[in-house]
Formats: sequence, C-alpha cells, structure tokens
Amino acid sequence: MDSYYDDGGCCIVHPDSTELILTGGKGPITQTNWSFVVSYSRDNGTKWTRCNPTPASAGFCYALAVAPSAANIIYAGGQVAGAAAVYRSTDFGATWAKTSTSPTDTVFSLEVDPSDPARVLAATPDGAFLTTNSGATWTNLHGGNLRAALLYPGSSDTLLAGGVAGVSISTDGGDNWNQMNAGLDGREVKALAFAEHGGTYLIAGTQGGSCYAWQFDAGVAERPVTGDGRPRTAAGLRAWPNPFVSYCRVPGYEHEEFAVFDHSGRQVSVARGDRIGAGLATGVYFLRVAQAQAQAPVRIVKTR
Repeated sequence: MDSYYDDGGCCIVHPDSTELILTGGKGPITQTNWSFVVSYSRDNGTKWTRCNPTPASAGFCYALAVAPSAANIIYAGGQVAGAAAVYRSTDFGATWAKTSTSPTDTVFSLEVDPSDPARVLAATPDGAFLTTNSGATWTNLHGGNLRAALLYPGSSDTLLAGGVAGVSISTDGGDNWNQMNAGLDGREVKALAFAEHGGTYLIAGTQGGSCYAWQFDAGVAERPVTGDGRPRTAAGLRAWPNPFVSYCRVPGYEHEEFAVFDHSGRQVSVARGDRIGAGLATGVYFLRVAQAQAQAPVRIVKTR
C-alpha cells in the first residue's frame, strides 16, 4: 500500500471492476521525506504497482476520483513541494501527468462530473474549485476552508461543500451558497458522501468521529393516506420528463395544484400540474399535491 510508512491517504475501487484498486498517499524519498505516490492492483489487491509522479519532491496524495463516463480517466490530488497538485491518468492509473494548473491550496477531495470527464470539483482549504477543461484552468466557487465537495446525483449544478464551518449547498453551479447545518453538532466536516436508503441522504463525517445524516426530503415527504386513514401509494404520481429543462407535466394531475419545495423543505413556488418548474433556478425540488386528505410527494430535478 502507498502509505505504510505513515498516515493513510485514500483508497478507491474502480466502479467498472472490483479487481482494480487504487491507493494514494506518500512513498519514501528518504526516511524523513516522502513523495506523492499512487499505487494500483489489478488482481483484487494481491499484487501492487507503485507510480511515483514526483520522485524528487515531497508530497502526499489525498484524493482519487474516476470519471464515470470515461472509466480510463482517473484524477489524483494532494500537494507537492508545499503546493497544490492534481494529476490525470488516461490508462486506468498506470501512468500520470500533472494538469496544466492546480487549485491554490492542498486538494483534499475530488469528484468528476458523471457526464463530463473534463469537469472536476476539488475541495481545498481555500475553497471549492472547479475545472471544466481537465485542469487547464480552475475557478474558485466557495471561499471556505473545505475538506470535501460533491455534485448532487442527477443535478450537476447542485454542489455540496463541507469544512470547518459545516455543510453548505449551491443550486446554481456555485454562484450562491446556503448553509445546511441544522442538527449538525460537530461543525468541522472532514468527509461527505451520498447514500440511498428510502431516499437520498447526505452523510457527513466530522472532527472527533461523529457521523450525521441529512435527508433531502425531510419536511416535505408525508405519509400518503386515503380519506379513511389507510396508507395510499404514490406510484401513480410521477414527474415527466425528469430531469426537465423548462417545465414538466405530471400526467393525470395536469389540473391539480402543487406546492414546490427546495432541498431544505422550504416552499418556493406553487404551480399547476401542467406546468411545473417555470422560473425556478436549476436544482433539486420536491412536489406535493393534495387531493382531499390524500397526499403524495415526488422529487424532481431541474437542469439547464
């Protein structure tokens, strides 16, 4: 493994092959100086090959990320010689080349847009940085001291960031941010990840070992019931198309009135079922329709 000389860095299993494992960390230049290294195993961890992109400079690899739409492309981030560094591999991690530029501070996490291998989000102590050209240039979207940054599944303009001030969210590609710290006792976030369990959850790991979960439909989803109080399924309620660009229709509910909520459960609009989404910024929203005492929620994602 890369980091058996000292602290661990990162480890990922390739999404297309469980036998391909990559680790990042530091390898020895001398016994007191370590370099940025990445290692890979193609046989489920039995044998390892070490790649050392910076054999003459001290460094550390903190982050690895595979491009979902181009599985041969992998990014590695961290710091080299006291400065931020990002490397890119186009052969499943066998060889690496440094990107033209890097963010302005150590890279602690990376995420690649599922549909665009050139669009990468990085979390650093100087904020969240985005490249849309494979690292030729980077734009700072968030000025906070961060350790993690994510793209919301299915909505690449909805960004999540975690760091010393907790968790924040942007639904407009990083132009504006709002805090999501309700219930988060330990504010110094070290890691973020999404999980599906009857809905979308954001999991936050914090300094000291505490773990918190945020359910995105909290405050919106209600248990559907019929007029006599029996449970009612919402299988017949669906947004189409989803994601939608300008607006969507909800078949069978065109003449019904919907309440539209944002990620935090705040109502942001009211619309009829034949036109939902007009005038909304890109992002994740939830609909709720009421018919007598029967209610049924559904999630929609608006993209550009």
